[in-house]
Formats: sequence, C-alpha cells, structure tokens
Amino acid sequence: MACVRRDFTVKTVDGVQIGIRSVQLKSPPDEPAVPMILMHGTRIPGISEFDLPVAGGSLAEDLARAGHVCYIPDARGFGASARPDAMNEPPRPTKPIVRSLEITRDVDAAVNALRAETGADRVGLFGWGTGGTVVLIYAALWPENVSHIILYNPLYGGAPDHPEIGRGSRWEDPERPARFNQKKYGNYYFNQVDMLRKGWDNQIPIEDKDAWRDPAVLAAFEQALLNGDPTSLDRDPPTYRSPNGMLEDSFYMGLGHKLVHANQVYCRVMVISPQYDTWTRREDLAALKDDLIHAEEVRIWEPANTTHYILLDRPERGRDEALRRMEDFLSQGKSGLD
Repeated sequence: MACVRRDFTVKTVDGVQIGIRSVQLKSPPDEPAVPMILMHGTRIPGISEFDLPVAGGSLAEDLARAGHVCYIPDARGFGASARPDAMNEPPRPTKPIVRSLEITRDVDAAVNALRAETGADRVGLFGWGTGGTVVLIYAALWPENVSHIILYNPLYGGAPDHPEIGRGSRWEDPERPARFNQKKYGNYYFNQVDMLRKGWDNQIPIEDKDAWRDPAVLAAFEQALLNGDPTSLDRDPPTYRSPNGMLEDSFYMGLGHKLVHANQVYCRVMVISPQYDTWTRREDLAALKDDLIHAEEVRIWEPANTTHYILLDRPERGRDEALRRMEDFLSQGKSGLD
C-alpha cells in the first residue's frame, strides 16, 4: 500500500502561516479510520519526530497504512512554519516566545484543514511531551472537534520538584528561585543536534545502543533537525533554532502548575509513559487519572523496559507493541464521519 505525502501551509486565526505535512494512503480505504494530528514537543519540529524517511522512523506512515489520514503541523517558530521576527535576530534575554496556549491556534488551523479534507466532524490528536499538553488544552477548548487524544510522555503539573525541569534544574533562574532562567535561555535558543543522541543513549540500558536503536533512524532524525531550519548550516557547528515558550511552560509544570485541568476533557484519552522516560512522572499519571473524570475512556499504558523514544526504537524494543495498542485505542468509538 503506497503512501503519498504533501507539504502545504494553512493560515491561523491570527494570520500565521503554518507548515503541514500530510501522509496518507494513495488509495483511501472503504472504511475511514480516525483522521490524526501529530503534534511535536518542545524543541523538535514535526517531521523529525513523526516522518523520517527510513524503516521504523515514521509513525505517520504506520498510521496511514492503517487507514488514518495524518497531518503533521509545525508550531509557529518551528520547521516549515513562519518564525517570529525576533528569531531572525540574535537571541535576547527577554520573555520566551511561542507559548503552548498560542500553539493551540496552530493546532486549530491544522484540525480545520483535516476536517475539511476528510469530511470528519472530529479528529484524533497525538501529542509528544509538552505537545501532549498542547493537545490536552485543545481538546478542552474545542471538545466538539476531538474524538481521541494520545498523550505520549506528557507533562501535566501533577506535583512540584520535577527532577529534570523543575526546582534546581538548569532551567531555573539561580537569582530568582521558581522562575524560568530567562537571562540564560531568553526568547529562543540554538540547539545542538547531538542533544537527542545523548539523552537517548542515557536511557538505553545496554552497552550496544545500535542493538536497541537503528543507527539509520538516529542519522535520519539528526538530518531532519538540520533540514527543519534553513539557517542551520550558517553556524559551525550546525545548530537549529526553536522558541523557548514551550520550555518555559514545561518548567512551570515541573513546579506543579497545571496549564489546563483535565476535567475539561470529554473525549477518549490514552496516555503512554515508557519506564525509562524522565519527562512524565508517576505523579503526573496519577493526577491525570484523577482529573480525567469526564473523559469517555481513559487508558494508561506504562510499558516496562522502554525509552522516551519507544516510537523510534527497534520494533522488538516496544515500538510494535505501541503501534498495536494505539490502533486498538483508535478503533474504539470511530464516529467522526457524518
């Protein structure tokens, strides 16, 4: 079954051009599956996470082969989307730009385009990391547009003292405790491409990292990060830009602040929290479970012996099981079409 890809832009309600990649079967199935939005996380544009051109590197293609029409939007300031003017100037120690609430406008533009193309009343949303927080907010704001959400390694603000991004972390202002370190990180940031490799390696519990993760997937991921910023090769070594708004939001959730209360969500919800992931805490899972009181269904899956990057690890390292469980979840309550 051949998949086709199309890159295009849509305009948000506030006039921002948002880049989207569509991935779907060349011949649509007779029985349409839930149309899907795949939303990236804090510092990584969408194609890098969801549509790498190597075997085992594209969640979008796997979902498309199951019949889903997939849209991969880049939030403003990322990838193929328009960047704020400030990102064409050197970074400044001013307020972080592109916050999660603002990104819901980008998600809304993608949702409306996907609904128009497929004829669906409602779509599914998948969010990685703080992208999961974004889709949770969207589902609360526009419940009539959403049938399912999958929160993958989400932050929620279920407790204070997050060890990676809360008090005492590098993201905290040493002169103003419990404040984001705006003086160091500022409005946007230049990211080193190898940051992904280092974090991933630390979570793989065996010496031979290639036995756990296909090196072709890692190489494609790093190349996609560079491809996602037209200025990446202007710097030596190459780096790519990302706004810091989602990082600031992540920091405050790490202090125990909730950006949205999950009791405002009414659709089906699945939460995926791999064992070795350090972003989602057990307190976040417990708080989500307690707060999702109106959700039509709640599934929480905590796969043992898996990393934050389970969707890009080798099939036997949890990827195949994750795909199977997601498809089972999405097959429930398929009522998006007229």
